Amino acid sequence: MRLNINKTGRTARFAAAALAVTLAGAACSIGNAGDDDGNSLTFVSTGAPFQDYQAEAWQKPFTAETGVKFRNDGPVDEAKMKTMVEAKKVTWDVVDTSAAATAQYCGKYLEKLDFSIIDKTKFPPGTVNDCGVPAFFYSTIFMYSTEKFGSNPPTTIADFFDVKKYPGKRVVPPEISVGLLEAALLGDGVPQDKLYPLDLDRAFKKLDQIKKVTTFAKTYGQMQQMMVDKQIDMGLMLNARAYQALKAGAPFKPVWDKTIVNWDDLVIPKGSKNKANAMKFIASASGDQQSAKMAELASVLPIKDTIQPKFDQYQQQLNAYAPERKDSIVRSDSVWWGQNFDRVTERYTAWLSG
Repeated sequence: MRLNINKTGRTARFAAAALAVTLAGAACSIGNAGDDDGNSLTFVSTGAPFQDYQAEAWQKPFTAETGVKFRNDGPVDEAKMKTMVEAKKVTWDVVDTSAAATAQYCGKYLEKLDFSIIDKTKFPPGTVNDCGVPAFFYSTIFMYSTEKFGSNPPTTIADFFDVKKYPGKRVVPPEISVGLLEAALLGDGVPQDKLYPLDLDRAFKKLDQIKKVTTFAKTYGQMQQMMVDKQIDMGLMLNARAYQALKAGAPFKPVWDKTIVNWDDLVIPKGSKNKANAMKFIASASGDQQSAKMAELASVLPIKDTIQPKFDQYQQQLNAYAPERKDSIVRSDSVWWGQNFDRVTERYTAWLSG
C-alpha cells in the first residue's frame, strides 16, 4: 500500500501552516538513531516547522518530567519502517503516521499499545486502533468568497457542487483521502451514517459536475495562495491552510454544514528497543495541556472537543469543535481508507486524466 504517497502530501500540507514564531531549541535532539540506553527516544515526523511544534508541545514536557531525551528524524516513510522491522534493525521509537497506515500495519509492523498506560477513553469513539491513538485532528472545510457570494452565501455542502446556483472557480486538495469523495457523496444526499463504504461510482459522477470549473491542486501551498490571490470562489480547504489565508487577508468564510475530519496517529514500530518509554511518551502527549499546545502552535484540532486551546480569532473562525459546529463533523473511516487507498488513487488518477 502506497501510504507514503499520502504522507508526502501531508508533509506539504503542514509545512507552511506554521505560526510566525521561532521555537529556539525546540527539537530537543540528543543521541544517535537506535539509542537503546533507556533514556532516549527517536521520534519521526514530517520535519520542520511542524515537527518543531511537536517537540515544543510534547517532547519538552516529557523530558522535563522523566529525563528522557529525543532525537528527531524524518520524514515519515512507511516503506522504510517496514524494512527496519523485517530486518529486525528498528531505530525508530515513536512515529507520527496516518490513521490509515496504522489500520493497515497494526500487529505486523506496529506494536500493540498498552492501554493500561495510555488512556484510550480520552479519544473520540471509533478513532482508537490497537496500535495507534490520535495525535491531533484536522478538518477539510468548505470555504467561499465573500466578495463573490456575499449577498447569497452557500449554506450546504451540496452548494459546492451546484455550478448553476453558484457559478465560479473551485479548488480541491491534492490528496483524495482527505474528504473530496465524502463531500461529493454528502452533497449528493447520502446520509452521514450511510457514507461508508464509499460509493465510488456515485462519487465520481458527482465530481463530473464540477470538473470543468475546478483546479485539482498539486500542493496545499497552491490552494492557500489561490485563496489569498482571489483566484477561486470556493474551496475545500484544510483548516491549517485556510487559517494562513485568512491571516493574509483572504476574503473567505466557512460553511458549517458537513466538515470532514481526519487525524494522524502516534505509533510504535514493532521491535522498538525503547517500547516502555515510547508508551509513556504517547500517554504524555495525550494530555490535555500537551494537546492544547499542539493545536495552538500548528492550527490543528486537539484530541478531544472538550480541550480548549487558546486560539486566535482566525483559528477560532475555523474551529470545528466550537459547540455550535460540532454537528457538522463527519469523521473519516481510517479502516476503509487503509483497505482501499491504492484502488481509489488509481481510479482518481485515471478520472483526472480522462
